[in-house]
Amino acid sequence: MARLVVKSHRPLQMALAIVVLSMFIAIATWLLLDRSHWSLIYDRFNESRQRRLLWEVNQGLEEENTRLRESVMMLERTTALDRQTAAMVQDEITELQKEVFRLKGELEFYQGVMEATGQGKSLDVHGIFVRPLSHRDGYRLKTILTHVVNTDAVAEGVMRIRIEGIQEGNTRFLDLKDVTLDSGLDLTFKFRNFKRFESNLAFPADFSPQRVFVELQPKGQKEANIKKVFDWPESAG
Repeated sequence: MARLVVKSHRPLQMALAIVVLSMFIAIATWLLLDRSHWSLIYDRFNESRQRRLLWEVNQGLEEENTRLRESVMMLERTTALDRQTAAMVQDEITELQKEVFRLKGELEFYQGVMEATGQGKSLDVHGIFVRPLSHRDGYRLKTILTHVVNTDAVAEGVMRIRIEGIQEGNTRFLDLKDVTLDSGLDLTFKFRNFKRFESNLAFPADFSPQRVFVELQPKGQKEANIKKVFDWPESAG
C-alpha cells in the first residue's frame, strides 16, 4: 500500500535566507576588496587624534610661554625699580656727604670763633663762611664778628661788605646791598660778645668772585675803622 508524504512549502523564508546570504557575501566581498578605504579611515582617525594631542601640547606651551613672559616682565620691573632705588640712595648719600662736609666746615669755623673769644681781641671780624645755594650763581654769606673785653661794654656801629671779582676781564667791586636777595638787609650791629650776619646773594652771570672786603665802622670817634680781607673760598666755586 502506497504512503502519502506531505511537505510544507515556505517560499518567503527561502527567499529571505537567499537575500541574507547574498548580503553577507556582498559585505564580506566589499570588506575584502576595500581594505584601502578602511585603512584611510583608520589613518584619518589616527591623524585627528594626533592633531588633538598636538593642539593640547601647543596650548600648554602657549600657557607656559605666557607665564614666562609675565615672569620676565616682573623681573624687568624689579630690576628697573632696584636701579632707581640704588640711584636714589646714591643721590641721598652724596647729599649727606655734602651736608656733613658743610657742617664740618661750620664746626671748624665756630671753633675758631670760640678760640678768638678767649684771646681778648676786642672788636674784630673773625671770618666769613660761604656756601652755594641751589639756584645758579646764588650763595649764602655768613660774617662773624667778635667783641671780647673785660667789661660789659657793647660794640656798636655799622658794617660794610664788598665783593671783589673779575667781570669781562676787569676787576670790579660789588657792594653787598647791590647783590643781596634779602630786602630787609641791615648791617648795623650792637652786641656784647658775638654777632653773626647772614645774607643770600646772587652775582651777575659773568662775575667771578675773588675776595671779600669787610669794614667795621664803630660808633664814636675813639675807635678806628676795622678792615679785613678774605679770599673767596674755593669750595664755594
